[in-house]
Amino acid sequence: MKDKENTIKKRQLSVSGKIFWVILLFTVVLLAFNWAIEFLFLDTFYEATEKITIRKNVDLIANNIDSQTDVPALVNRIAHTEDICIIVAETTSFNKIVDEHLWTGCEVHTRAINEYYDLARLEAGMDYSEETEGRFPDSNYSPSDYSGNVPTQDATPRSSYTYAKIVKDSSNVQYIIIAEGAITPVPTARRTLAYQLATASFAFLIISFFATAMLSKTIASPIIALNEAAKDIPKGDVDFDLVKSGYLEIEELKETLNYASLELNKLEGYRRELVANVSHDLRTPLALIKGYSEMMKDIPSEANPENLQVVIDEASRLAGLVNDMLDLSGLQDGGTKLRLKAFDLVKVLDEMLIRHGKLLMAQGFTLEWIHEDKAFVYADEMKIVQVIYNLINNAVNYSGEDRKVVVKQITNGINIRIEVTDNGEGVDVDILPHIWDRYYKSDKSHKRAVVGTGLGLSIVKSVMNMHPGGVYGVITSKGQGSTFYIELPKLDPETMDFENDFPESIEG
Repeated sequence: MKDKENTIKKRQLSVSGKIFWVILLFTVVLLAFNWAIEFLFLDTFYEATEKITIRKNVDLIANNIDSQTDVPALVNRIAHTEDICIIVAETTSFNKIVDEHLWTGCEVHTRAINEYYDLARLEAGMDYSEETEGRFPDSNYSPSDYSGNVPTQDATPRSSYTYAKIVKDSSNVQYIIIAEGAITPVPTARRTLAYQLATASFAFLIISFFATAMLSKTIASPIIALNEAAKDIPKGDVDFDLVKSGYLEIEELKETLNYASLELNKLEGYRRELVANVSHDLRTPLALIKGYSEMMKDIPSEANPENLQVVIDEASRLAGLVNDMLDLSGLQDGGTKLRLKAFDLVKVLDEMLIRHGKLLMAQGFTLEWIHEDKAFVYADEMKIVQVIYNLINNAVNYSGEDRKVVVKQITNGINIRIEVTDNGEGVDVDILPHIWDRYYKSDKSHKRAVVGTGLGLSIVKSVMNMHPGGVYGVITSKGQGSTFYIELPKLDPETMDFENDFPESIEG
């Protein structure tokens, strides 16, 4: 099994490895996407760009048509810069004012100007555009651009875009401006773009490789450091604040681990204290049982009822301790189910306190029971009796010099409250939140319980938390004694049908 787990661990990538490969893969995908956009849609983008450029330049010439001296220079510059053929002519005689012819085979130099004029007049905006398929221009054709089966010049196709616009100058003289440019990328442009893209991609990959390696190491380092520090949690005294991160999530994780480490150390301390306390409680009755048994064996005359009763009492104490520990474990681990039913709590406690009071009187304690006539609740009868029993035992263990314990039942609004009061030393305010904890004991040295096992308050907490509407607490002050109480929702026997409204049920 362990070999299988080790094999699985070896197959798993580390955090830094995953970050590295994910970012690198993302980089490769971006580059592949860029290549696809450039070459799959190059013709589309090139065509759209060239059309916009031709139309903008025609509009620029139209805006400067009044400047007869500047128009030729402007047209010449545009034609040679943008590699397009341009004709500017009057529409009366169709005489050419400017004629820039940069490559043979262009459409504007093979058709009459008046044809473009007639086509433009048919359009509402007095302009006209068209796309034509032709031969590869002479000026751009070069056999060295090809390898293998070199096409002839006449067989090389190309697409061009022609745009014609009719305008008037300030003197109301009408002109037509015709421009034509290639909208198919030439092979040289394709190769240049491929070379540039390949070089940029290679450089980007190299940079990304090192940047990703540094980034993954930077991100993963605090996680690895936290993992190494977490391995020392069982040893105790781990300070996760020494791990430097700079990330919000890592800082939150550090706080969580610090809290978990602190709580585990507390729990371990409580566990050790519990073992020590339970060992103390076990050692005393065992020593008494062993001592009295050896005495009665060695001295037959000592085998009298009084000594035998000591052995029986100590054995009962041992059985009670074991039972309480099992009950507490079952309650807190969810192994105990509640058997809920409606019953009169006063009647049940009457019977229990009569029996328990006689036992306490034999030990010199006084038990006072104050109550109303009836108090119906919906709860687990045996568990509630166990809770009251533990509260009384707790009061006995910490009662004052008067050795008096008062049990009182009152109605507190919609709840039935049971109070158990002693006149002992009370509980320090600082330790009040912890007295219900399973492993908690005060700073005072542990003493053996007069009755019970000393685990009662933990049982009280667990039982009341399981009951619907269950409440528990303590009212105390230093030197004034303590009043421990529980509350359960009150039932009205005059308005409720217990058999139908509150049937017996098992919950857990």
